[in-house]
Amino acid sequence: MDQDILLLHQLLQEGYCCSRAMAALGLRLRGEENPTLAQAAGGLCLGVHGGFTCGAFTGAAMVLAMYDPELAAQEMIPELADWFRDMAESSYGGTDCDSIMAGDPVNKALRCPKLIDAVWKQTKEILEDQGFDPTLA
Repeated sequence: MDQDILLLHQLLQEGYCCSRAMAALGLRLRGEENPTLAQAAGGLCLGVHGGFTCGAFTGAAMVLAMYDPELAAQEMIPELADWFRDMAESSYGGTDCDSIMAGDPVNKALRCPKLIDAVWKQTKEILEDQGFDPTLA
């Protein structure tokens, strides 16, 4: 398993929610620490704590913007959004946390870790395709 995926799992096991774990991982990959930003990203978890858009997706969008805000807004985030929409709708029936968890809190443990891994791998691929090196230093 890749070192970044192991770190992502470690953050989740430490109690970080999906978007907070994504933001913290993105910061670490850049050699940065910003606990306030990572903590603020936690506000996006569980669909902004209301079952709306998946926090793994919104956290990944934050990571892309950390590398190049303009390129992220114009190309990288729309690419991620298209991929996420296709993947989540075909796998879970929608892109929001309520659809992904299908009204069953147990699905958070069953579905979310696999989903978070997939979102991270796609985010990393997008960064690499744009010439960025999202690997642990």
